[in-house]
Amino acid sequence: MKIYINDRETKLSGDELIDYLRSYDASQIQKVEVITTPPSKYDAAGNAGIINIRLKSRPKDYLGGTVSASYNAGEKENYGYGGVNLNISKGRVSSFINAGTTQGNYENREANRRYFAQNTWDGRTDYKKYMQSYYGQAGVDFALERNWTLGLQAVYNHNNPKDSKAVSITEVYDVATARLDSLLFSDSEEGTKADRVNLNFHTDKSWGDKGKKMTWDVDYLYDKRDSHMGFLSDTQTPDGVAIPGTNFDYSYLQDRKVDVFSSALDFTLPFEKYKVTAGAKVSFTNTRNRINYDTSDPTLVQDDYFHYKEQIYALYADYNRAFGKQFSMQLGLRMEHTRTTGISESENTTDKHDYTRLFPTLYFLYSPNEQNALNLSLSNRISRPSQNMVNPFPFYQNKYTYARGKEDLKPSYTYNAELGYTFKNNLNFSAFYSYSDGVFFQVVGLDPETNVSSFLWDNFMETHSFGLNNSYTFRTKWMQAYVQHGVNYSRTTSSAASTSAEEKGWAYNSSLRNTFFLNPKKTFIGTLSGWFTSRQYSGVYLIKPTYGVSAGLLYRMLDNKLSLSLNVNNILISHSKLETVSNGVRMTTDNQ
Repeated sequence: MKIYINDRETKLSGDELIDYLRSYDASQIQKVEVITTPPSKYDAAGNAGIINIRLKSRPKDYLGGTVSASYNAGEKENYGYGGVNLNISKGRVSSFINAGTTQGNYENREANRRYFAQNTWDGRTDYKKYMQSYYGQAGVDFALERNWTLGLQAVYNHNNPKDSKAVSITEVYDVATARLDSLLFSDSEEGTKADRVNLNFHTDKSWGDKGKKMTWDVDYLYDKRDSHMGFLSDTQTPDGVAIPGTNFDYSYLQDRKVDVFSSALDFTLPFEKYKVTAGAKVSFTNTRNRINYDTSDPTLVQDDYFHYKEQIYALYADYNRAFGKQFSMQLGLRMEHTRTTGISESENTTDKHDYTRLFPTLYFLYSPNEQNALNLSLSNRISRPSQNMVNPFPFYQNKYTYARGKEDLKPSYTYNAELGYTFKNNLNFSAFYSYSDGVFFQVVGLDPETNVSSFLWDNFMETHSFGLNNSYTFRTKWMQAYVQHGVNYSRTTSSAASTSAEEKGWAYNSSLRNTFFLNPKKTFIGTLSGWFTSRQYSGVYLIKPTYGVSAGLLYRMLDNKLSLSLNVNNILISHSKLETVSNGVRMTTDNQ
């Protein structure tokens, strides 16, 4: 999933993206576009679609803004956010400043059970994570003439929370006697200091009576993260006494620097009967990742310096044409040439990839009248592994559980087709088919001899899926209800010897969002939402049924200038339960 603001990619993820989106008030948003099948103008990477948030135009000769604050209180989370947004415009100059901070902590629990031949491992890890982040954004746009603007924008994120903590206890039971045999205990603290700077230059120029347009964007991103971890573990007797010689202790210092430079030039050229959109983009990513270990067992880990470089060159063109008032089509083609280099000092290896790929997109729309519309879309997408997936550093949860990347991990390709029908722009039906090959995922290795669990990235899966979806919005004077549900069938085959060769089955999902207008002016609003997903397969994991319920109240006053809201989330405590089998050993998990 990629998030755009006014057609410009945010280049943020995780908590940094959340802080960025929190800095905007709902009153600033004109509309939100959900693009499930992005045209050739957008990067071919990713298969979850695009969300493009379009903001309202800033009024001329204006000074004003918004202030917001929120606090989350719960059994497992207690944190607050505060932010301010200021807009200033005068004559041909328009500018804005956003700033915010998030402070607090949240907790989560991961539980798993592994059924080895001689014993059963019943493990639980409790995490407590702290947040202390600061966010700032500023931008200015100049109207050089009536149809030509030039702008600059800067985004800064700083994150330096207290050390996060994790305590893990695994109870080992003898299968024959069902008695507690021993305890595996680990305690760790991990801290991160991160700074991210994103600079953007952009210019838009329009000309002609048909609306021809040129846009040019230049972006630079710098991301620096310093992290450290201290880890202590041992094996204990059932009454909690440490067994001599079983300790496994280590600490590490990790330093990561990422530079990303990108530039995109786009042209929109409308003609009498058709429209052409074309452009080019280049992107250069340079990642330097150094890690230094200090461990009680030097045979398991090693210091390393991993250098990863990625270059992407792209050309694209979209052709859009309407045949009368009832039928229209859009054909697109994007060419991307990718070069990657991964260098590991400890392994003394250099891994290079160089490939060129064409990504076609096709859209057809038939609207016999204003009430009915039929559409068909076809697309091809790519999923590239991120630097952490090709990073060969081992990371340990305890002496028996570790994860690591694979340097020669290759991209995966997905082919999509979707047929949709819309009635009165409200009742929607769609049917889809998707095929992916060379899918990369973590191979779960459960060794029945050593009891070691490994999570190693590799290309080993092929997936087919098809399904039907339906949605409808019901409206009255006092309420609005949006309901969505769908059914799909998936089949995944695996070439990894340790996993099941095939997993397949049907799945069902549904969601309901109710909005209640509690007074005639619609300034007092209530919401009640819920969702449900049935048992289904995702890669090598069987996911048990999941659900969620939330509710809220919103009251607007002072001519809609002040809003107060109260939300209750996860009313029915939801669990994420998974199951997988490796080398004949079954593992179940229950995450909260």
